[in-house]
Amino acid sequence: MKLDYDAKSPITGNECVIIEADVKTNINSYMCMESGYTTTDEFKIDSDHVKVYEAQVTDLMNKVKYSDEELGLVWYPAFLNVPGVGMLYCSGTDKKDMIWEVADIIDIEGDEKLKYPIPGKKGEYFTSRLDTENSKKFDSSEFAEALDYYYSLVSKVYA
Repeated sequence: MKLDYDAKSPITGNECVIIEADVKTNINSYMCMESGYTTTDEFKIDSDHVKVYEAQVTDLMNKVKYSDEELGLVWYPAFLNVPGVGMLYCSGTDKKDMIWEVADIIDIEGDEKLKYPIPGKKGEYFTSRLDTENSKKFDSSEFAEALDYYYSLVSKVYA
């Protein structure tokens, strides 16, 4: 995938960041296409937005975050989810063993549905789930490859 980049990455030092501006909120989102890290104008170091975000993400994402002192922003590994398609996410316990994974959505059939009740809806069960057991794994330096694979899944569903 050939992209036009908008800025230099504070993580890799290369020109590989895409900036997307939200015209309604006037907030920029930044995505380093080499490292897989992302941030927004709201993720200022020590801000309330960062505190709220960190309470919602995995321990790994908090451990491997990158504080960009020059821009004053905190960068985190990306987490991409398209309902009905799959998810791209990082896994591991720390920076040394972090990897990227892409998991498909699979159907749940027959009695297996009984293992997946919908909370608060007695007698109702999920009909699909994220297949993390068979996810495709990529080294932490292979975000671009993981993203390409993820987009191939998305394009199969939304072609």
